[in-house]
Amino acid sequence: MTPTNQQPNLDARYRTMLTLWFGLLVSVGIYFLVVLFMAGEIVDASETPRNTPLIVSLTALGAGLVLLSLVVKQKLLKRSVEQQKIELVQQALIVACALCEVSALLGLVVRFLYNSNEYYLLFLISVLGMALHFPRRSQLLSATYKPS
Repeated sequence: MTPTNQQPNLDARYRTMLTLWFGLLVSVGIYFLVVLFMAGEIVDASETPRNTPLIVSLTALGAGLVLLSLVVKQKLLKRSVEQQKIELVQQALIVACALCEVSALLGLVVRFLYNSNEYYLLFLISVLGMALHFPRRSQLLSATYKPS
């Protein structure tokens, strides 16, 4: 059972986590809007960018960072349960979403430095990673009570 004095703390932490998650997701959306409104002309599909291996490498790096974010979040959540530290749940969310956001930043690099259409994929990877990190109240509850 949840003690009555602990419930407001959990609710406030959960709302904070939702706000952080939404803010980080919106920042990726803002990056995308910057790309759409500030970018010059898009490269034609018939043109092949000169730096294709580099673009593929940056895309792989972005995908790898999103996968790494899943691993890092799981480790931090596991540690939060073991140590019964609710603060680690919020830290796990922030670190994981920041790693996903790097993929969107790499999309900005691909678009502005290499004038390539492949930036869409990096933004998609970033948003999908963020969606996987949607905060759950059960993560907070697990870090609050020792399993019986």
